[in-house]
Amino acid sequence: MDFSKEYVEASEKADFAYAQWYSQLPEARKAEFFKSGYDFVAEKIKLDVQRENPFSTEAEIVLRFIEITQKDAFPEEIHAFIREQMTLRAEKEWQKRFKNMKQALGWSYDDMATFMNAGSGASVKASINRKLPAFAKLAVCVFEQLNHEKTTR
Repeated sequence: MDFSKEYVEASEKADFAYAQWYSQLPEARKAEFFKSGYDFVAEKIKLDVQRENPFSTEAEIVLRFIEITQKDAFPEEIHAFIREQMTLRAEKEWQKRFKNMKQALGWSYDDMATFMNAGSGASVKASINRKLPAFAKLAVCVFEQLNHEKTTR
């Protein structure tokens, strides 16, 4: 008997033994195995997205997960709807992060208007509430990075 045939037979026996062992596990344990596989993939995708952009939102990470793991599960119009919804969620996350920054710094919209030579705090608030401008996202990134550096020293 040649090595390749022995290898195939041994592999089949191992696969069968694993299948028997797995079939006897409680359903909850099987679910844990299944979930841990998704957790591994989700964590890998999260690390990849954050390597590209360390300030990515959770919505952007989830969208990337969906694009990678479920690209063939839905028609394109469903994916377009998902992208649209996740973009809205990402924007809400940015607004929340901006609000957290504003509160941590103790700034009001009037304060920010003064700093930027803007017309009024109401105009800054209206601008922020529509869609967080790129300069505000950058401010959040700088703020979060400085806070991260303070906590890791």
